[in-house]
Amino acid sequence: MFTYSDYHDILNIGVQKKNILFVRHDVDISLKKALEMAEFEAKNAIHATYYILLTSPYYNALTPENLERIRMISELGHGIGLHYDITVKERMQNTDIANEIMMQMGLLIHHIGPITDSVTFHKPALGKDGTVELINILNKMDITCPNFDSKYKYISDSGHNWREDPVETMIKYDHIHINVHPEWYNEEYKEMEECLLDLRLDVDADKRILKEVRDIKEYLVRIGNE
Repeated sequence: MFTYSDYHDILNIGVQKKNILFVRHDVDISLKKALEMAEFEAKNAIHATYYILLTSPYYNALTPENLERIRMISELGHGIGLHYDITVKERMQNTDIANEIMMQMGLLIHHIGPITDSVTFHKPALGKDGTVELINILNKMDITCPNFDSKYKYISDSGHNWREDPVETMIKYDHIHINVHPEWYNEEYKEMEECLLDLRLDVDADKRILKEVRDIKEYLVRIGNE
């Protein structure tokens, strides 16, 4: 289920059922792959929201080349939001986290123009998710957190792994929040390691990628034993 054709077919089931879909992409590793996904979606009348990680160890969102990619994603008709990693700074209070989220949103707005007033949290399964207190503070600042919208059934392909069958989910539920990571998708199916190493980042990044692969596999084994 990790080709562009598979992705289109999954969403098309929801469209045929007239489901309410919120399609999201957390851009963890590559804005180049994000733009590739955005172009595919634009050709197939798919609207999505791309959440940009300003603290990614794999790309610098604020380089001229990557800012242009973000602008191009927006110009294709997609939304832009902030993907925020709570684990980057230790022992921050919720008010400080909320203020930093506002600051990072301001950076994106300064460089690319208006974005959606929403934030998603990076790697909640492996790292740290937002707390109810933080979400309440953000809501008061008119910042929404899609993962905490109980109207929607949430599914994700995190770690190149669908924990729930997306086809069955599209059939069973009417309101669906689907989180799809662009780095997993190609014209033909590829295993997780091949997807990541084919990005051809650099030697240091490849080392981090391989560690990420090990961490993901360990996590998947752990949740499989729960």
